[in-house]
Amino acid sequence: MQNVHLYRSGVIFALITAVCLGSITTQAKLFYAEGGNAMTLMLTRFFVSTLVFGLFIFFRRQSFRVNASERMGVLLLGCVWSGAMIFYLLSVETISVSLAVLILYAYPLVVLLVSFVTRQMSPSSRLISLFLLAFVGLYLALSTGNVELDTTGLVFAALASLGAAFTFIKGAHIAALLNPLLMTFWINFAGLVIIFPLAYSSFVTDVTPAGLTALVIATAFYVVAILCQFQALAKLSAATAAFILNLEPVVSILLAVFILREQLTSVQWFGVGLVIAVLIASIDMGAGRTQATNAN
Repeated sequence: MQNVHLYRSGVIFALITAVCLGSITTQAKLFYAEGGNAMTLMLTRFFVSTLVFGLFIFFRRQSFRVNASERMGVLLLGCVWSGAMIFYLLSVETISVSLAVLILYAYPLVVLLVSFVTRQMSPSSRLISLFLLAFVGLYLALSTGNVELDTTGLVFAALASLGAAFTFIKGAHIAALLNPLLMTFWINFAGLVIIFPLAYSSFVTDVTPAGLTALVIATAFYVVAILCQFQALAKLSAATAAFILNLEPVVSILLAVFILREQLTSVQWFGVGLVIAVLIASIDMGAGRTQATNAN
């Protein structure tokens, strides 16, 4: 039953990733409201995560060395991962946040398509329907009525989506060959090198205690999320992990309701429910498929 165990643990890691990443949004809004900005948040979380994972590796007396065959892949993954986040931040400067999130979360569909083309997964009407229903659910959940369009913003959001898709596809390949902790360290280190010159001039220190608390919480969520993400990719297919990450914006929406007191329409509530229902159905289907494969 090893395959079933790996699948279930991978699902747990993916769910933790989605919940933690989704929780960052609310804390980020609180941080921005107290004098912070996006670049300060990104620089802080890259720095802290690199430090934390580096210390873990050091005190466990593990090697920081990456095999030559995987070095370029890890470097490329780190660059694309940080680049996708930068493009996403740039996109929300000119288009609606809800639209940017919706475009970003088209990446599970891209991952699914690549999985079909590379024959890592077999196309089925049920599988395609689940992915499309999840996207429709996100569309309904993110329907705010305010849509701002800008060509540059749309391009940046699309690039962010493609970058996220690449992260899952390439990450799933490398995570099967490399210790996820070591992989996470170098990916964040690459991100830190890229972000530092961009964020240095806009880094802010004049933040209220409440803002600092939000920054600490958001950074802690990121540290847990990024490690769990690559742990999940080491155990699940890229498409399965990406699909479960559809829960992330739903978590952000629900926390905005309970913490920021935002109001949702009935259509948005329906969308939230649809995403959760489809996610549960997908996990059950994956568990059943894994058990059937094991039985054979």
